[in-house]
Amino acid sequence: MSSKNGQAPVELAAATAKAAAAERFAGAIIAAFEVRDQVGWALKQPQKVALVEAALLEFDGLEAQLNSPVSIGELLRNGGARITEPTAARFRG
Repeated sequence: MSSKNGQAPVELAAATAKAAAAERFAGAIIAAFEVRDQVGWALKQPQKVALVEAALLEFDGLEAQLNSPVSIGELLRNGGARITEPTAARFRG
């Protein structure tokens, strides 16, 4: 089943979830920068850039992971913990 623009509902849900998570995470990073500035522990610009780059790398692949119903089921069964390949192999039998 596909939506009006040709994307499957799961793909749209994954894209929406990724955008919402990224927006919230970006807000958290900005708030952390502001708190550090307020208490006199400001980060230098290269430190801020490195932190944002690391955060962006954490989102790499999030949409693909959310697109996979198997992945979502595994996350739910494991309380949100990421599954390593040896663990996944035990689920497959």
